[in-house]
Amino acid sequence: MPLVNHAPWFGNTVNTLISPFHTLFSTHATYCFTARTNVTNHMTESETLEGNLGRVEQRIADGDMNGLIPTVEADKWVQRAKQAISEEGANRESFGNRCRIFGCSLNFWGNYETSKRAAEKVDVVRKCISSTPLHDNLTRIPPPPPVIDLSTHSVQLTPSREDTLQQALRCVTNDIAVGAIGIWGPDRDEKTQLLKKINDSFLGECPFDFVIFVTASSECSIQAQITNRLRINKHDDVATQATRLYELLRTKSFLLLVDDLRVKLDLPAVGIPYPLGDVKVVKAVQDLEVVEAVQDGEVSCRLKRKVIVTSISQSICHLMDVERYIQVPDLGDDEARQLFEKEFGAHDLYSDPGIGSLAEVLVRELKGLPSDLIRYGKVMQGIRDVRQWEDTIDAVKKAKLQRNDPLNLTEKIVRNVENATNDLHAKGNDVRREIADAERQHRTATYEVKRWLQKVDTIIRDVEVISRDCRKLKKDVTMLASEKLREVQECLSSCPGTVSIESMPPPVQEMPGPPMSAENRNLQDALQYIKDVPTIGMIGIWGPSGVGKTHLLKNINNSFGEGMTFNLVLFVTASRGCTVEKVQSQIIERLRLRSNGLEHKNLIHQYMKTISFLVLLDDLWDQINLEDVGIPYPLGNVNNLKRKVVLTTRLRKVCGQMEVRKELKVTYLQEHEAWKLFERNIGAETFCSPHIEALARQLMMELKGLPLALTSIGKAMYQKNTAQWETAIQYMQQSCCTDDKDPIELGMETNVFRQLKFTYDNLRNDTLRCCFLTCALWPEDEKILKVDLAQCWMGLGLVNEQDIESSFRKSYSLIADLTAVCLLEGWGDWYGFVKVHDLIRDMALWISRDCGERNDKWIVPAPVSKDVIPWSRVAKTVECISLAKTAAEGLWLMSNRVTQLVPTGFNPMKLRILCLQNNKLDESVIAGAIKNCTSLTYLDLRGNTLKRIPEELCSLGKLEYLDLSENQIRVKEVPRCFGNLISLKFLYLKSSGIQTIPIEVISRLKALQVIDLRSFSSGLLVAHGALFRELGTHPKLKALGTETEGFAQFESLREAANLPVRYLSLRGLNNNKGAFCLSEILPNDFAQRTLYDLDVSSCVTLEEITVRHDTRQPNNHFGSLNKLRISSMTLLKEITWIGAAPASIFPRLAYLELSSCFGLLHLSWVMYLPRLEQLHITDCFSMVQPFMRYHGDELCGGQENTRTFPCLKSLRLILNRSLDTIGDNGMEFPSLERLVLTGCPKLKSLPFQLDSLPLKLKELRFDDVQYWERLECEEGVKTFLQTALKFGREYE
Repeated sequence: MPLVNHAPWFGNTVNTLISPFHTLFSTHATYCFTARTNVTNHMTESETLEGNLGRVEQRIADGDMNGLIPTVEADKWVQRAKQAISEEGANRESFGNRCRIFGCSLNFWGNYETSKRAAEKVDVVRKCISSTPLHDNLTRIPPPPPVIDLSTHSVQLTPSREDTLQQALRCVTNDIAVGAIGIWGPDRDEKTQLLKKINDSFLGECPFDFVIFVTASSECSIQAQITNRLRINKHDDVATQATRLYELLRTKSFLLLVDDLRVKLDLPAVGIPYPLGDVKVVKAVQDLEVVEAVQDGEVSCRLKRKVIVTSISQSICHLMDVERYIQVPDLGDDEARQLFEKEFGAHDLYSDPGIGSLAEVLVRELKGLPSDLIRYGKVMQGIRDVRQWEDTIDAVKKAKLQRNDPLNLTEKIVRNVENATNDLHAKGNDVRREIADAERQHRTATYEVKRWLQKVDTIIRDVEVISRDCRKLKKDVTMLASEKLREVQECLSSCPGTVSIESMPPPVQEMPGPPMSAENRNLQDALQYIKDVPTIGMIGIWGPSGVGKTHLLKNINNSFGEGMTFNLVLFVTASRGCTVEKVQSQIIERLRLRSNGLEHKNLIHQYMKTISFLVLLDDLWDQINLEDVGIPYPLGNVNNLKRKVVLTTRLRKVCGQMEVRKELKVTYLQEHEAWKLFERNIGAETFCSPHIEALARQLMMELKGLPLALTSIGKAMYQKNTAQWETAIQYMQQSCCTDDKDPIELGMETNVFRQLKFTYDNLRNDTLRCCFLTCALWPEDEKILKVDLAQCWMGLGLVNEQDIESSFRKSYSLIADLTAVCLLEGWGDWYGFVKVHDLIRDMALWISRDCGERNDKWIVPAPVSKDVIPWSRVAKTVECISLAKTAAEGLWLMSNRVTQLVPTGFNPMKLRILCLQNNKLDESVIAGAIKNCTSLTYLDLRGNTLKRIPEELCSLGKLEYLDLSENQIRVKEVPRCFGNLISLKFLYLKSSGIQTIPIEVISRLKALQVIDLRSFSSGLLVAHGALFRELGTHPKLKALGTETEGFAQFESLREAANLPVRYLSLRGLNNNKGAFCLSEILPNDFAQRTLYDLDVSSCVTLEEITVRHDTRQPNNHFGSLNKLRISSMTLLKEITWIGAAPASIFPRLAYLELSSCFGLLHLSWVMYLPRLEQLHITDCFSMVQPFMRYHGDELCGGQENTRTFPCLKSLRLILNRSLDTIGDNGMEFPSLERLVLTGCPKLKSLPFQLDSLPLKLKELRFDDVQYWERLECEEGVKTFLQTALKFGREYE
């Protein structure tokens, strides 16, 4: 056999057998030589563990201070850590001792033991370090105690009440059949003490797992109180929280004590397990207490479930299905007297017979209620004033103790004081409103009523303190409240009968318009002649139209203020056709004079003869006898009085006729001035080449320095090309007169018209040109409401879009286009108004009359001074007449106060447009005027004295536009023949007096596009749901204006489907909830799409308005709403937003007004509205700071980094007496032009800082200079604001 090599096998086998022994031996041998290393490693790891232990123990200690206890895991870990650290310390100490005694090298066995322990225990330390509990697992809420001590041990009950307590305890502990117990009686505080005594009775031996005390009248819900008591994690969902409570209490014995229950309470819905009483339940073995049977690891046991409720009413106990009733009766007379004497002091009580008898009366009035007897016994201690005793007795009587009233006696007295104070507050507001109305009529409050209002404010503040002390601080305010009740009643009865008297007119009334440089030569010369030259009484400023005469005269007016040498400065607008009567009426209105039987001339003369005056007479066309007006003569300096008159006119001859002593000619601009103005209006970007600039200079020369032409034509030439510039120059060369003559002096005003007509011709289409021409139908120098202008254009068919919102938007766009080229201009600070320069208006009339070729086409007369206009003056070919100032395709007689139009029996005219707005015409005059005007399509009778609708009106079959608003129609409904107006598209009946339209009439008006039924009379159209349902069937209807009173009327409106509501007034939407959701009342399918103007008022019970965004409807917003007014909401405290930012709900809101919202605290949600331009806040007495980025911890508007008030131009804060500041420091107002802060006596600061100044501010108005001086602002801010300062009442 071959030799086999067994060596590998043998070697492996030997290694396998020997290796474990070798490893074991080497490890243990190593211990002898690595003792110091192992001990050091063990110490290092233990130090790390000790640090972790310190942090854990510190967090446990912190939790203990907050009522928390360690978790089981944390407890066990701490024990393990401490043991490991202790073992390490002992091992290290042993090693150190041996080293010091024997030396390390001589003690192999000792080193071996120490090193081995260190090596083994270091792993234990490392495991302990790695298992250090996390921060959120160190502490926990301790389990709730069975009973909480309510500290009633020192409270002693009367014998009768002690019997009641024992009776209740017996029912709880011994009567196993009773689950619910009701304790009732009139004294709320006493029953609370009884219930607390029951709770504290179980502080020792307690047969319940939990005794739970809750208060039903608390602001916190019953469920929340129980959750807090049992230390359960809160959940927002009530049903989920109820399930958690049920699972906890289902296997527990409990006693629930519910104090001061006022309504039925659904205990199962709260989470209380039923049935009540002694019940058998199944629970886990580990929870067993009293075992009856064990089966499958579960036991059945008996539990006690008891509920005690207290209430002032037995009926509440009945509703709670209590099984045992316990009445707490009134104290007997003797017991009541003894209790009162005990608190007051019997010796002191009867030491004065008068006080003793009053005390007997007070005890009887307190009706044996222990808590009130105790309270009043303490309150009346030491009081010897009979009047105070009588006040207290009177207050107790007026509290009218009723058994079903949940308030105690003091709270009732405080409530009576609050109710009386609310009446006083309302009376004060009525007086303030009367004063405000009187001030608009130029009257002023009497000193007596001012003092009375100060007293009202003091009382209101005192009552607010009393209410706070009573409710929040729980102070005893019985005596204070009793005395204050008498004071309130006396103040109510002493309200002055006379609120206001005639006030003196302001010495000077500021005129709107841009300021003129103080270095202007004409202004300097005029002021010098007025102030410094005594021999000059009459100054004449003359020059062509459009050169700035009126601008100069307004700046002369505005140059006078405090410290002026005149007692009175009068600005009077004459205009063409001016009469003595017109000047007199303006002066009488300005001076607030009453005739008292005197002729106007004598009345004015009597007022002005003893004062220094300056009369500024603008735009005079003809001579007028100022002595006939009543102006005292001679002019100049007379008997230390200054009498001056300054007039402006286009015609120099008028200066001669008026015996002017000094003339100032306002000429065309010099070449360099003209170029500067022209260049500014063209815009620098237009000059794209030197050739364009050369053409611009050439065109400028053709305009002869006329400022109005330079401005309007300059804007018309913006971004025009070379060919267009050359065409413009050629047009001007053909239209102008010779270079060396003034066109006005030559009587050639037509040439100026031809110049200005260039702007008209360059309008982009005929529609815009026609719209411009209609602006001339308004009176000269009259401000024109933009909405009226848009309404007119729609009525004339010039604007007709698919829906009403588009029509208005187009109209406002056209107004902007005309304003951009200076054919229209703004009217001071009246953002909703425009006006037409008188020269531009004259040009428009010239164009409308075929450039002067046909002067009978449009009749627009000057203001009419007579009450009667002969109808024969109207040409048979006329198409428009305007007696607003008149037209010949139409007649425009607006604001002339005409009372008669004398008919002359003529054939049917071609008259299409007839405007008789704001006159004094009754139905008989109207009937005679229109009966033959069968071609009429546009008829405006707004603001007359119609008492019925004439039947002649119903025969106008072509009529498309009819306005009967603001009349005095006494007939409740329109006549049946009104249905003949089958072409009618626009019908305005706002405040007309009409209350309804018969269904058979409205059903015939199928062409209707717009109907406005808003009325502020006692009869309301909207009471008729059938009318709205019928309107809902009109296919062409684009807009409806209406109002409702209360929810019933509002529902009748909502029931009518598809109504395009544009103007809506909601009044009296009161409910018992004290709140409503705006987005639910006005849902997406009702009015949100079309609503433009919303007025919410007189909701006197409303405390909260909610705006909620419905995520199921992404378009759920008021996309068309432009104006919102909220008024007379005396209890409104807050407007809350749910689910969306205000900017997304009100994306187009431009005008917001709030008034008489006495409880409203702030309006921070408006800060980020993207298009808000005007904001008016009036009579919001509780508002301290209207705008804040944060309200509490909540971010207002949800847009922390967004710029505030991006478009706000006008902010008016008036009569907000608690106002301290406007907003947070640094809040931005980038577009603000006008800030009015009047009637805000507590205002201390403004939010402006140097890096957030309102750079566009033109006006900052206060009551007087003292308000400004006490204002606190960052250094440098006041210097900036100074230029915009104005003081006193607004005059617009």
